[in-house]
Amino acid sequence: MRIFYLIFKVLFYSLILSIVLGLPTLLWLMVEEKPWVNEQDQLAVEDVKRAKHLLHELDPRQLKDGETRSLTLTERDTSLLVDQMLSRWPDTAQVKAQTRFTLDHAEIKATLPLPDNPIGRYLNASVQLTPGKSGPILTGVQIGRLPIPNCIYNWLIDFASAYLQDYPAYQELKQAWATLSDIQIGNGSVAVTVRYDQDLARRLEARGRDWVFPKTDRIRLDVYNDVLIAATRTLRKNSSLVFLLKPLFARAAERTAQGGNPVEENRAALVALAIYLSGKDPTRLLGEKYNAPVSIHPTLAGRGDLAQHFSISAALAGIADSHIANVIGVFKEVQDSQGGSGFSFADLTADRAGVRFAEQAIKSAASAQDVQQRVISLNIESAIMPSITALPEGLQDPEFRRRFERRDSAAYNVVKDEIERRLDQCSFYRPAS
Repeated sequence: MRIFYLIFKVLFYSLILSIVLGLPTLLWLMVEEKPWVNEQDQLAVEDVKRAKHLLHELDPRQLKDGETRSLTLTERDTSLLVDQMLSRWPDTAQVKAQTRFTLDHAEIKATLPLPDNPIGRYLNASVQLTPGKSGPILTGVQIGRLPIPNCIYNWLIDFASAYLQDYPAYQELKQAWATLSDIQIGNGSVAVTVRYDQDLARRLEARGRDWVFPKTDRIRLDVYNDVLIAATRTLRKNSSLVFLLKPLFARAAERTAQGGNPVEENRAALVALAIYLSGKDPTRLLGEKYNAPVSIHPTLAGRGDLAQHFSISAALAGIADSHIANVIGVFKEVQDSQGGSGFSFADLTADRAGVRFAEQAIKSAASAQDVQQRVISLNIESAIMPSITALPEGLQDPEFRRRFERRDSAAYNVVKDEIERRLDQCSFYRPAS
């Protein structure tokens, strides 16, 4: 028995020693000096147009239960989608992802910047997916220069699957996978057939609503909707938007004084205002029945459309980011230039004013509280909305191209710079001296 004890002891200490000595080697293999994925090109107007097309193809109002649609997604489509999903969680916001499609498989690469350390600057990883009869099959995982044996990641998948069986979100994910079929991967794109499942779509819509607007956010929105109901009962038709911002931010200041988060209070005030001015029923968006404020058609620079542009852009900047809000604003004007009311730099001015307003309102707790007090004492709308005099409007696409050629031309940038100059003159956006 003594010999077995000695053998066991040797093996045990050998294992401990190999782990201790092997850990630095593993870290050295996994951490690298260069990223696999660099910063993605920012969301562009063409990407918004593309996303709108894809959403139209899957619009549930046009599909019957069990009906199928074929979609083709490019590498950029999927890379932007993964990037946007990662950016929604603080823990993954710094991760950059990129998708590549070849003739027989898809590869997703990701890079996480690391804090300063003596080993390396980036943690890189990749997964490889190959089409199978029941959906994509994981066929490769690598972390840095370290390939992960398939027995390990298959065990982890089986373990995670067993652990998550009782979670409704996991079951819905499996059902969503089951709606995908006939996956064809080619160079630069993937084609897939999607079967519309009405019941699943409703449940995913509710889950997506809870993701975008958790219960705490919906409670805040209810508070600010009540503020709008009270304010619109006393204001005249076509009152300045300022007279809705003042009571909203006064309530935000009250709730902040009672221990509320000033950034979240300001964000909720902006979203409630945008929902009101959009003219849409908030019930589907928020999942609850809301009483509607009186429709008074508030204005900026005497125009209701500019108040809408300001408020919706501010809300988008609040719940997404400033760049997305700017791109969507330009996309709307491009659409208008193609048979609508025409490209309007005045509308873009209101968009940018809303973005600038939101940036200050949610930048930090101190900035959020400062904005609350400044809005309460706001008396003139020129503090937040500059003059639109002489800014080109109503430009249909041929006229826009004749005058500006494209949206990155020198002529276009002259007008864009003029808009920023006018915004800089607004007292609300001037840097503190």
